Amino acid sequence: MANPGRAQTAVSVTDTTGWNAWVSAATGSVIQDLQADQQTGQTTDDFVGDATYAGFQQKAGTVSGTDSILFRARFDTFTAADKWGNGGNFGIGMDLNGDGAIDLITMYSEGSGAVAGRSRTITFGQPGAGANNSPSTTTWTFPTQTAINLAVNTTYDYVAATDFAGFNGTQDAWLTFALTFADLQNAIRTYATGFSTYTVTYSSLISFIGFTSQQTNALNQDLYGAGVGGTTSATTFAALGALTAPINAYGSVPEPATCAQVGLLLLAAGVVAYRQRKPATAGRS
Repeated sequence: MANPGRAQTAVSVTDTTGWNAWVSAATGSVIQDLQADQQTGQTTDDFVGDATYAGFQQKAGTVSGTDSILFRARFDTFTAADKWGNGGNFGIGMDLNGDGAIDLITMYSEGSGAVAGRSRTITFGQPGAGANNSPSTTTWTFPTQTAINLAVNTTYDYVAATDFAGFNGTQDAWLTFALTFADLQNAIRTYATGFSTYTVTYSSLISFIGFTSQQTNALNQDLYGAGVGGTTSATTFAALGALTAPINAYGSVPEPATCAQVGLLLLAAGVVAYRQRKPATAGRS
């Protein structure tokens, strides 16, 4: 049976409805990011967002008939349609079990040169042996793999966003990409240690971080929600305010009632199982 909240119609990466802002694991509030807090002076790679103009958003639905998670991030400067800087990298880290450590890196990379001929790809990074719970303890490598190619106006888009005066007075931008459940699930099972049977569904709960970088194997520009110096800090992602709460594919925190209902169902199932076993046990004594 389909998830009751699942979108039953195609979702376009260019639409503006249904997005949910990322919320902090520490506070439960919308994660915000200051203007001009990235480390290399490239405003095209500088996240911006406040409580009103949320800078990192997520939703889920079907893209070209395939179940997908869609991410979009707000940047401080819009350059031109479908032209996000020149060779930038946009990473999303995922905590799959709620321990605050990153288990998988999803890296969006864009080539340079003429816009029409640019490559736009997704690859996956495998975290190293360290704690991976703060910027200074997180490392990753890229195992041999075939990159996922994104298509403009289908699984990728880069458009102008409504400007907010607090974000430097320049035209902001939205960068959006879609990642299929199947591709994400395969990456998790292949590259995330200890998750070989993980299943991605609309109700899967994952915590995220977002960052930009000049290199694919580093976090050296902007860590979303962390402020100046966040990219080199030894403070945990959660304490920095950069880690989201565990959210489902739609980008929403499940309501407490949902968790309580699941608990009651499990309790009821346990009672039924106990009652069914009791006569058989008595008969053997």
